[in-house]
Amino acid sequence: MATTPNDAPEAGSQYLPTPLPEARAFAWADLLTPTQRGLRELFSWLEAACEGPSDGVGAGTEHLSTSLLVSGARGSGKTTLLLSAVQALRDWKRFVGAPGGPEVAALSRTLERIERRILWLEPLDLEPVPSQANLLATLLVRVRAALDHPRHAKGSRGDSARWATSILEEGAEETWGKLDHLIRDASFMWEDIPTTTDARVRAEQQIRASEIYANFQPRFADAMEDVARTLSMPRFGASGGDQVLLVLPIDNVDRSIDHLYNIVKLTRMVASRHLWFVLAAGHQEFQRFMERSFQKELIVSGQAGIGSRGQEESLAIARRQAATTLRRALPPSYRIALDPVEPHEAWRFPVDGQGESLSLGGLLRRMKLPRGRRTESQVLDSFADLFDLADRLTPAVARCYREGLRTDGAEAQEPNAHVSELLLSQAGKLALTLPARTLQDLWHAVRREVLSSGASAPGSGSPVAEQGEPAVRVATEMLRNAIDESDLPAWASEQLHHHILRHDDQGRVCLDLTGKPVRRSKRTSLHGVLQGPPRDPGGNGTGAYARVLGTEVHLRRFHEVVLVLEDLESSGREATLPANVAGWFMILHDVLMLFERPRVLSADVTPFEMSPEMIVTVHELWAGHARGEPFIQAGFWWTPPSWNTFIEFAVLTAQWRAFLVRISKGFLTATDGHDAALRARLIQAAWVENICSVAGLAMGRWDWGDEHSGAASTLRASRLDATLDPYEQRVRDGVAELVTRIREHSAGYDRLWTAQVWLRNTLPLQVLPEFALASDAWDLLHQPPGSTGAGGGWDALVKDWRTQAPRLAALRQQRVRDAVNGSSAAESLRLALGAGGGRASDTYYRWLDTVVEAWFAVVDHDGDPLARVVLGLTPLLGVSPPEERT
Repeated sequence: MATTPNDAPEAGSQYLPTPLPEARAFAWADLLTPTQRGLRELFSWLEAACEGPSDGVGAGTEHLSTSLLVSGARGSGKTTLLLSAVQALRDWKRFVGAPGGPEVAALSRTLERIERRILWLEPLDLEPVPSQANLLATLLVRVRAALDHPRHAKGSRGDSARWATSILEEGAEETWGKLDHLIRDASFMWEDIPTTTDARVRAEQQIRASEIYANFQPRFADAMEDVARTLSMPRFGASGGDQVLLVLPIDNVDRSIDHLYNIVKLTRMVASRHLWFVLAAGHQEFQRFMERSFQKELIVSGQAGIGSRGQEESLAIARRQAATTLRRALPPSYRIALDPVEPHEAWRFPVDGQGESLSLGGLLRRMKLPRGRRTESQVLDSFADLFDLADRLTPAVARCYREGLRTDGAEAQEPNAHVSELLLSQAGKLALTLPARTLQDLWHAVRREVLSSGASAPGSGSPVAEQGEPAVRVATEMLRNAIDESDLPAWASEQLHHHILRHDDQGRVCLDLTGKPVRRSKRTSLHGVLQGPPRDPGGNGTGAYARVLGTEVHLRRFHEVVLVLEDLESSGREATLPANVAGWFMILHDVLMLFERPRVLSADVTPFEMSPEMIVTVHELWAGHARGEPFIQAGFWWTPPSWNTFIEFAVLTAQWRAFLVRISKGFLTATDGHDAALRARLIQAAWVENICSVAGLAMGRWDWGDEHSGAASTLRASRLDATLDPYEQRVRDGVAELVTRIREHSAGYDRLWTAQVWLRNTLPLQVLPEFALASDAWDLLHQPPGSTGAGGGWDALVKDWRTQAPRLAALRQQRVRDAVNGSSAAESLRLALGAGGGRASDTYYRWLDTVVEAWFAVVDHDGDPLARVVLGLTPLLGVSPPEERT
């Protein structure tokens, strides 16, 4: 959609607003893809209507559906579609423009066939029309105006162009007479008879209205036959043949309940093959207003139910009535849906030859994010970095990630070169999936901030705003607009606007997440399962009392983040944030977290839980001494660091999705227990390397290596046992390098500090039986003698583990307890015991303690495996050192 001024100034010039019309007609090449798709469908419908039977056979016995619904969200381009259709039918060659591909050629043929067959009546916009307007008379007046137009049209010399002979003109006069008669009768049929009128007069008027209605439809059909025939004469001659099809576009149908209900009544009353209605309205609003109309009728007639149950019954009746009415007047196949603009097309908006620098993506790259000592700010430079992941992925990873998106159906094949270079994050996709008008507003807002910030540069004489504030303003404006235009309940909109979106004491925007009003709900699907080798049942956890029956590693594809808003004032009430609201919430959250002093407020230790869960180790434990529920299936989720921004998790999940595509289809099918253990070790090493790449200074750029080193060499090898040890050493070197970088560059509570917490508290537990398939998984953290890692980073990490040994043991026990507590067996027992406390609570916790003890008795029967993580922890834990493996 060409909305950019041709003389758009460059950065540094003062921004001047340009008044724009709400909607106008565009040439075909300037329309956005959803509008083009809707126009093609509309023209196909009109062509089919023109080719339908026009002899009126069966017209008196059939019920016609002659209405099309152009539906879409606010600002999706419905009015633009109607105006562009008028332009296309008026001069299709100019509308189509230069010859194009097969689609343009097909469109040209369609328009050439129907150009003279379609007569577009004056559009009817219901927004300014009074609620009590006589819509039937309004329609008939427009038909008469169309009949008058060729009669009064001027010729090339200014004289009246006579379009019919005197004989035909007499027939035309008869047609005008029929229309005038129908217009006069419309008031009796449409308008209510005043109750203040004398009873005898009111009775006569009712009888008159009934007589008119009894024969109105046949008379209207006959008049429309004459109108079509009369209008066809100056176009196709008096010999018959093709006839004109009249089309009445009605915009803003969903502006009020009365308008919508009356329009549906009108289209049923004046059904004719020669007259079609094109209605523009949001489908959800259309459906909802129809329900309210029937609900209003039930209330007025006194048939509405009493009490909450009666109201629910009345609403159900109204919903069924509305669905039936819409199915008759606008069958599902008679609806043309205008989808939002796809995010890839939005990125290069406007597509009118203005150049990459003036596209939305180009402008976003010119907006700077906050800059400070925090490591997040050192990596992320432009506002576009929160939308586009291309700079965070290596070419090999990006290629596999795109393949995974195509496999999931999340990204269509796009031949455009700009699209092939773009990799939008999930937040970016949600934020940029916009109606056309909202996309235009976003482009103008970003352009305004880019030009204004350029005019406020040093030396310009204007005050210099803090870097990053323009991005905050754009994200805040878009978030507020998304909230206002969403279908969120009133309490949710109020909480987002006035409790979560706030201003601090300096008037700056901040997010108040005190009390954790927003939580994350994961959406994953199973990618594959790696079954572990059978465990040795020996030791003091054997027999019928306790044993591990089976272990599996489930790899899951992470699809999206769904944000749920909880009402802090009313317990149990929650609402899922719509996609566009969630997208801009995540974008604004990340911008505010990048400031030197983050502007996301919270009273909790972790203000927002965002950890994606993509891998889980599932154990089946039999605990014979645990009464009630001896069979327990416990899942241990592999958790990454608790980063504070969505973009970090977006990079992590994108790289892991690419890795799942990179491994072969048969990788998870092990030949034996030893082979399964090797494959599990490879997955574990790749998981740690992925995390280290995101936690490092590059925030991504996971290097898979080549055929000689790295994950790529291991995946290509015919034997894992020959390449796995060198790859694990590479991962250990990467961990040591990350520890060194943390000591050199961490500025306190930042992304590097978060990675350090994960390395200290989670990495040593990652190789224990709760997560690993084999007893030799701890080899990942076994540094060969004489190797200290980059810059002594490994030795520093081992020292931390030794210092934290008692704490690691406590963390491990708590994780086991949490996994058992979250199992289905624990849930079944809680339901059986009831919600009360006292003895029931004691019974449950005795069962939980018994199961946890049974677990450690089974998996630790050869000694504490935590001591094996690093040789040298033995004195601290009081466990004999394990024998070296051969």
